[in-house]
Amino acid sequence: MKVRLRDALAPFSRVEFAASESELLRLLHRPARLIVVHGAPPFADSRLPARLRHALRDTHVPIVVVASSREPAWRHAADLIASGAVEDIIRIDAERVDALVAAWSLHSDRCRRKVEALRLAHESAPESLHAFLEELLLNDSADLTVSAWAAKKGDHSRFALHRELAKQGVAPSTLIDVARVLNVVTRVLVRSRTRLTGRLAALPDVRSARRLLARTLGMSPSDMTHLVREEGPDAMRDRTRRAVGEMLRGSGEASRRNPDEPRGGA
Repeated sequence: MKVRLRDALAPFSRVEFAASESELLRLLHRPARLIVVHGAPPFADSRLPARLRHALRDTHVPIVVVASSREPAWRHAADLIASGAVEDIIRIDAERVDALVAAWSLHSDRCRRKVEALRLAHESAPESLHAFLEELLLNDSADLTVSAWAAKKGDHSRFALHRELAKQGVAPSTLIDVARVLNVVTRVLVRSRTRLTGRLAALPDVRSARRLLARTLGMSPSDMTHLVREEGPDAMRDRTRRAVGEMLRGSGEASRRNPDEPRGGA
């Protein structure tokens, strides 16, 4: 686990490890972006996050626990998250730990929606596509395009990227659209958590985002905020999971079609 956490975090932040609680508390005298607790002995103690919060005093640093679902100390994950003791409990035996931990290391204005986007991606897409979507969601820019994605690959070739994804039966442009949809949806979900009792502001009326949402979800940004307000975040998550599944199935059928096969018509 130490090797996995180091490899997951190294591209985003400098990593230091503590072998005991006392050593961890000493490290907290220096600025930290994220505290990740491997919730196995000697850190299998649900009261540990409270002691860390006390040591941090007025400094807010996200605390994330990585633990097996069989570890009794972290059985009441929802209660710990709701109380503010921890930001998240990631299940080693049920989730893609590396990507979720990496997302929590991002700056605070991005990390929560990236964690939400990754979980939605993992729930919506086939496992063979998870690594590609993680790459897009963790390293995205303001303008996600196939050209920009290909430029970050080893050979900087759009054709090589197409060939690589053709093996999975999906087009690069489809995965770009999936990542963009997840980014928009999760921005609404994260914003909604602090506005459910008042007016829930819609996203900015960006023309390209509106076209994408209309084409993939059949919704506008204001429709999304209304759905979250009236039916709750889970309704928006369910709608997104279905839409992403349909997008990927459609792309797969197109990619597997014989290029010499007639494409229809009267």
